[in-house]
Amino acid sequence: MRTLSLVFFLLSLTFCGRETEEFAIQIALPSDPAHLDPLFSTDLTSQKLARFLHQGIFQVEKESFVSPWISNAKRVSNASEEIWRIEFNETSPPMEDIHFSLSRLISESYPRKADYQFLKSIRILPSQVAELSPSLLRSNDPSASKAHTKFSLEFHFQKGTTETEWKEKFSLPFASIIGKEEWKDYHLKSYGKYKLKQWKKNEFIDLEAQKELTENLPNSIRFRILPQSTTSLFLYRKSELDAFKLSDFLLSIPEATSEYTLTKKGRSVQYVTINQTNPCFDLHFRNALNFSIPREQIIQKLLENHADLTYGPVPLPYVEKLKLNLKKIEIGYHKEKANSELKLSKCYPNILKKAIDFRMRGDDENQTKGRAIKQALEEIGLKIKLRPMEKAPLYKENGEGKGDLTLLTWYSDYDSIWNFLDPLFHPEKTGNGGNRSFYQNQMIGQLLSKPNRNLNDAKQVIETVTKEKPWIFLWSIQENYLISKEFLRYTELADYL
Repeated sequence: MRTLSLVFFLLSLTFCGRETEEFAIQIALPSDPAHLDPLFSTDLTSQKLARFLHQGIFQVEKESFVSPWISNAKRVSNASEEIWRIEFNETSPPMEDIHFSLSRLISESYPRKADYQFLKSIRILPSQVAELSPSLLRSNDPSASKAHTKFSLEFHFQKGTTETEWKEKFSLPFASIIGKEEWKDYHLKSYGKYKLKQWKKNEFIDLEAQKELTENLPNSIRFRILPQSTTSLFLYRKSELDAFKLSDFLLSIPEATSEYTLTKKGRSVQYVTINQTNPCFDLHFRNALNFSIPREQIIQKLLENHADLTYGPVPLPYVEKLKLNLKKIEIGYHKEKANSELKLSKCYPNILKKAIDFRMRGDDENQTKGRAIKQALEEIGLKIKLRPMEKAPLYKENGEGKGDLTLLTWYSDYDSIWNFLDPLFHPEKTGNGGNRSFYQNQMIGQLLSKPNRNLNDAKQVIETVTKEKPWIFLWSIQENYLISKEFLRYTELADYL
């Protein structure tokens, strides 16, 4: 009997004990990234992963641009171009990888190419070998020769390109450095804090640290592809998930206490594109759509006050922080004005007979918002056909100019007012480049392309866009994440969500 009891005890340890965790942290993502190629990191999942995987030659820190890889940067006097010679130190990636990665910004076609038109060419300069110190001469380190061999690249920019502009653009994910030879073999070698270990589509993406990290970040992360937040919550309650984005309808669950809820504000705008290629969608029609939406009511009742109003395309908290003193332009809810503007539109009354195609992501959260907007538009007499779609075809077809109205969300790449304006309204960046309403205003294009643009230019762009209404302006959603006690151990990790 004692032997039998011992067997049962050992079996209970085997089946009831907690499994050894393969990954330090597990985080949910709603979908696979469209690409891990940094040139194509325009969707939210790709952008989030880029923060872990990728690094460019500059990083933004406290409103300045720093680089751990650059030892010297010098401007060369030239009448026709802006020329900079940049010397890289021994900690940088190989010269071939830096030159290859940044040259792709010139040679390849990608959604944000218009942002890098200022870059004309990159030239490799002869290597320089620094004078050896006596201590290094006496060392037997086989890598010593590499450690003091420096290389430089010469960058040729369009005349008028400011130092702030090119450093800013070189700090974005699109200008990240990848391994040249590995890329030829269809493998990703990245230079961020983490490297890609495995990607099984529709299931998970595994990352592990490139080198030893501080205790503020985990050594390994598994991103699980979980489209439904209810599934994420189930796994969270089983201690099999450490962080996931809370849908609006999950904000009141018992687990969502102040200690375990992480809130991000002012990083996004949610909006409905109004397809500018349709001649019926003139300014009167666009005015009618904007006057028809009871934003404050939807924020209060549907979003449970977890969203902020916007001034046109910019979150109000962001506008207030910059103290832009913008003109008062009325776009609030006013049903009578909506009806009046609709009657003045070019295709009235025939527009009332046509079903308007309204597209959005097919998840519960986006469909719920879509139904609220649909109801508001139908109250002014329009016929709205709701079309929930998978992410990939939605983005693809929207980029091709298909669909009448599309519910979308823009997440800023970096902390700058220009990130809410360019590329979203630049006439040369239509479709997947960011300008998904195909809005055309050449004056806006000139302001956004200025090499020395300033806050007065930003104010003019915001006021013009708000007046012309290429979107139905909605709100800036607050992102809420449910996190575990294990997640809280890593103090830097919250910055990456």
